[in-house]
Amino acid sequence: MNTVMASISFSELSSGDGSRSFLALPFQPVNIREEIRRRRLVERGEADGRSNLPSSDAGAPSSTELEIVNDIRALRERHLNDLASHLRARNDALAQLNTAMDIAQLRNDTEHAISRLGEGDVAWKSEIARLLREAREAKKDYDAFRIEHGLNRAARDPANRFLALSLLRLFVVVESMLNGVFFAEGSEFGLIGGTTLAFGISLVNVCVFGFCLGIGPARWQHHRSLALRVVARALLGAGLSLVVFANAFVAHYRDMFEHAGEAVLLSEVWARLRDDPFGLARLQSWLLFFLGLLFAGLGFWKGYRFDDPYPGYGRVARRWQQAEQRYLESRHRRLEEASRVRDDAKHAIDRAIERLRGAALQREQILGARARWVQEFEAHERHLEEVANALLAAYRDANRRVRTTPPPPYFDALFSFEDRGLERPQIRDLPAVRPGSPDPEKLVAELDQLRTRVLDAYQKVYDLAPEQV
Repeated sequence: MNTVMASISFSELSSGDGSRSFLALPFQPVNIREEIRRRRLVERGEADGRSNLPSSDAGAPSSTELEIVNDIRALRERHLNDLASHLRARNDALAQLNTAMDIAQLRNDTEHAISRLGEGDVAWKSEIARLLREAREAKKDYDAFRIEHGLNRAARDPANRFLALSLLRLFVVVESMLNGVFFAEGSEFGLIGGTTLAFGISLVNVCVFGFCLGIGPARWQHHRSLALRVVARALLGAGLSLVVFANAFVAHYRDMFEHAGEAVLLSEVWARLRDDPFGLARLQSWLLFFLGLLFAGLGFWKGYRFDDPYPGYGRVARRWQQAEQRYLESRHRRLEEASRVRDDAKHAIDRAIERLRGAALQREQILGARARWVQEFEAHERHLEEVANALLAAYRDANRRVRTTPPPPYFDALFSFEDRGLERPQIRDLPAVRPGSPDPEKLVAELDQLRTRVLDAYQKVYDLAPEQV
């Protein structure tokens, strides 16, 4: 069981590593415990067993068993293809031994590079198509918005919104602290009581009056619709008047608060404001009035600049810019990776062409490596049968433990492959091939073709993603 309990899982075997040297034997054993855990075979077996599935008279395996068997068969086919590719490569190397003993390895490395480019092409095609479609749709909406609203300029960048909100909070805090000094006189709690009262006033003054007027009516007065412009300007005028009135009310409230404290009545403040709006008794009250207007103006300015002045234009522009950025970032990442694979393969081919006359490996080493691959595959094929039976046993044992009806008879049957991979006609004769006469010129021509194939595979990836949206 030491062979069975290994360090590589199904998923790792299936994914492969295109950068691995093909001289390394790829038939690594499967970590059965990890596969049982990853596939949740015990849980799935118990779940089926509680429902007495598969039925006692079932002749066909369950979906879980089919999944295991199909994965094992697929894994063997992939390894059999690897074996065939390696044997062909070793035979080619034997045929070309005297001139370029590393051509076979290079051929396989190049095939791996082309395969990696192709696999990336398939995996990336769906994602980049979606990102490109989203970017183009966002650009189409952006252009349509500009035409519909008669906009000839680019949308203005609202800069750092987090900074804008931070400044807004700072305005509230600073105004609260300054106003707190004015309200401290007359408050039984002194500066703390005055600051608490001033905070509520500042929050309304800066955020509700200032910021909301700036981000709302002040921007909507630019709208193309005449009706909306009229409504926005009316609201803006009313809002600005309300800002002046509210700060005047606060200033009169402070005047009376200094003498009456918390006992001051709002009705008395309103009466005093109505009868004598400019009759503030203290300089501090005038300072409070103008300070309120100042910070309301700062809030208004941050609200107006929080987005593009034309309502909706900034949102449409950002949607396009963000979609385009996502597309270009994905394109850059994939092309950067594909370029690295292309350049590595191309440089290896270029170096091989230069080293053709100096390449020399021992015939016995190649034959020994070829024999080891055959032996390794034979052992690995038996190992895969053991893996399949171990995984099936984990599922079936869990199923048996909880079911209330007898399990189907085929539960006692062991899995085995229908044939031996090495007996297949396309594989059987490969280990018997002996060296032939080398042809250096033919090797150079083949390397040129491999280089062209790598470049073509890269071009397919490049053509999937145009540079311009």
